[in-house]
Amino acid sequence: MKVLFIVLAVLILCFLSIRFFLFKIGDPVNLKLSNSYFHHYRKNLIVYSPMGNWFELGYFESNADVATFQPFNEDFGKDKSNIFWKGKKQLVDYDTFEINDFIIKDKNHVYHVNGKKFDLLEIIDGADPKTYQLLDPSIQDYRRNNWFRDAHSVYYKNKKVEGNPDTFRPLNDAIAVDANFIYAIISYRGEGIHTLEVDDVIRKHKIIDGEIHSINETYVQIGNSIISAFTKAEFELNTFDPITTVKKIDYWTIVVNNVLINKGVLFPEIDVKTFEVLDYNFSKDKNSIYYNCQKISEVDYASFKIISNEYSKDANHVYFKNIIIKEAIPQTFKQTSEYGIWEDGKHQYKEGQIISSKK
Repeated sequence: MKVLFIVLAVLILCFLSIRFFLFKIGDPVNLKLSNSYFHHYRKNLIVYSPMGNWFELGYFESNADVATFQPFNEDFGKDKSNIFWKGKKQLVDYDTFEINDFIIKDKNHVYHVNGKKFDLLEIIDGADPKTYQLLDPSIQDYRRNNWFRDAHSVYYKNKKVEGNPDTFRPLNDAIAVDANFIYAIISYRGEGIHTLEVDDVIRKHKIIDGEIHSINETYVQIGNSIISAFTKAEFELNTFDPITTVKKIDYWTIVVNNVLINKGVLFPEIDVKTFEVLDYNFSKDKNSIYYNCQKISEVDYASFKIISNEYSKDANHVYFKNIIIKEAIPQTFKQTSEYGIWEDGKHQYKEGQIISSKK
């Protein structure tokens, strides 16, 4: 019995020690406004912890005045003297600071929350706080909060871009126009692990005559021209005489006058009546199988099998994208436990190239 009491005492002591040293979050300051601002469990201070999940999402002891601090949304709060974001004091004008329609500003600057430092607001260069507003409040989807304007400029994802703020309008994910020009919206450059988010809006072409409307999130029709921005040139304008039919297939692919267009490139050799999108970037028609609409040569239609987002095989060959890996053995070709590495019992491969061989 004595041993049992000792064990229980030790367990209680361990629990209290863990509670004292690890559980730092007490009651929420105002749960109706934020579930990320708390009173400290032991100390007289304010704690910021996203959704109270301090163990996984972090924990910050703020220097806010405890008696006067109040959150006014999930991440923002204020005390008698300062504005706080993620628990950290911000260098803003206290008296004129406001948040409205996702616009964060004071009398001096407009700010955004995607800066180089995760807990400091960053100034949007050149933005006029007096006239800064949503570009088009009628946009209902996610793009509504990507586009803003002031009296002089257009802003996309917190960056000033080319365009007339009085007539500028985005048409989809790829193309925008104003009264005088067509613009390409470039979200990313590069491929795979080398992909970079750039969020550039680039003036590409003088506006052309004709009715303007978006076909899908990638393509725009202006008169008898089809416009997109996903080739290496980051802009394609293909003119037909005239456009008689337009069919949407998926985000990257449409058919115009029985000609297939994929990522801005025309593929007249593909039979659109039998065209079918397969997994990943693979597709087929009655004549062949394709990767990114590029024909896979010598493919055996009956035994063809997709084995990853870049690799496929049939009874005779293994393919990387649309290229035959001549040395690879299709019957034994498989992925290893190492990311991006494949093997067939004779060689190991990465991005379609042999990187090692068994002796």
